[in-house]
Amino acid sequence: MIREKLFPKEILTLPVIVAALGYFVDVYDLWIFGANRIASLRDIGVPEDKIFDTGVMLLNLQMLGMLIGGVTFGILGDKYGRTKMMFISIITYSMATILNGLVHSVEAYATFRFIAGFGMAGELGLAITLISEVMPKEKRGYGTGIICGFGIFGAVAAALSGMYIPWRIGFIIGGVAGLLLLFFRIKVHESTMFVEAKDHHEKGNLLMIVRSPSRLFRFACCVFMLLPVWYCGAVILTFSPELIKSEYGHIVTAAGMMLWFNTALALADFGSAWISQWVRSRQKVLLAFTFVGFLACMALLLSPVQLGMPVIIFLYVVISCGCGCWVLGVTSAAESFGTNLRATITTTVPNFSRGSTIPITLSVAALHNHMSLGDAAVIVGIGVYALALFGALYIRETFAAELDFIEK
Repeated sequence: MIREKLFPKEILTLPVIVAALGYFVDVYDLWIFGANRIASLRDIGVPEDKIFDTGVMLLNLQMLGMLIGGVTFGILGDKYGRTKMMFISIITYSMATILNGLVHSVEAYATFRFIAGFGMAGELGLAITLISEVMPKEKRGYGTGIICGFGIFGAVAAALSGMYIPWRIGFIIGGVAGLLLLFFRIKVHESTMFVEAKDHHEKGNLLMIVRSPSRLFRFACCVFMLLPVWYCGAVILTFSPELIKSEYGHIVTAAGMMLWFNTALALADFGSAWISQWVRSRQKVLLAFTFVGFLACMALLLSPVQLGMPVIIFLYVVISCGCGCWVLGVTSAAESFGTNLRATITTTVPNFSRGSTIPITLSVAALHNHMSLGDAAVIVGIGVYALALFGALYIRETFAAELDFIEK
């Protein structure tokens, strides 16, 4: 009886399993750059004093690719099908990731990071859209929780790769794993909701969002509530070596901190999804997790005393748990819009939040010219979390919402 409550039989379906494996590879390919940033840039000849700025540039190009790819794959997913676009998405980022392992210049590195980001943009949104449409409405939170929770372990694999495997081989492994997944993708069928709505003439039309204040507000709230995930990922985690050294004098590696951070994040994604099922609310859990993450961030960045590494690691784990509402934010986005816009929204929202990495990192870098890295991170972090709490507070509750409707 307890096992059935924790793992209802409806959630262990082929689409859920394949989507979880796909997101695992997607997240691995996304974070493999963070794990290998310093080692790879040194290897291709970037001077030591240019590694931080070059890393910011490459990270932002990857996220720009995700921003553009999110819009592209979302629109095409609503027009031509979720499964077809997932297929193209995984081919794109897998090939680019393999080529990333063969680069010898910053220019080539930047090109393939942008293309990889463009391809990775389609994986999660299309998968969540498909699962939301094929699972029973009372159980779909379990399905999306499995996808995001298991998928985040891809970042743990990336961290281990960065610690123990040469960076070029780490990139190639990620690309090859993506290509192998294509064989499983072939067996996943399109959702009935999409097939029944395929003749609707207003599919994947972004103007429908802009023209309607209500839709635009819903869209903005969905993006806002996911911002802390990428603030923490880009600033607190990716640049943890510089941040922790400047604030507390400790020497750490990005891969080592990624291991702690993403293990906690994966478990928190599982946990937030299951908690939201038990309390029958996405919104309440989103607010609680976001607020806890904010408190932990401020404790790390504003501590009046010298913190030892055990305390720093503990705070990173709590910050990561606060980001565990990622699955709920993406699921809420899928549940907030009709079938003819669902893939567009569910793919665009997470990638707009990922794209926020660009203004976030540029803002931190600009402020860092006038103050410490920690103080710059505090100022930007307060703005990010304020927007996130606003979005989580004003998004409507979507637990068990009926999804078989069209936006008109």
